[in-house]
Amino acid sequence: MKTAPSDVPTAEAVDHLERLAAQLEAHAFQVRLTARTGLYPRLRVINPMAPSITEDVLASHERDGEWWFWLSWAGRIGHASDIVTAAERIASVLHVIRR
Repeated sequence: MKTAPSDVPTAEAVDHLERLAAQLEAHAFQVRLTARTGLYPRLRVINPMAPSITEDVLASHERDGEWWFWLSWAGRIGHASDIVTAAERIASVLHVIRR
């Protein structure tokens, strides 16, 4: 796991992730927030229809102070102020097509 630099405002990252978690739970995803000292807070998102399909989401701010959500593999999801769009994009990543 990647260590967070000391200038990362962890409490603010957790606040953004908690708001995203609530939106994802409304879409029936399971979520688990992890905020360990010295590590970036992350939100594990689980597709309950296929529990092996998961993704870790992080919240990070840019130099201009704007906050963004990121997939664990450094894919930018969307601006932290647009929770609905971010949740929809995460849902599309974790979507299972039934046959």
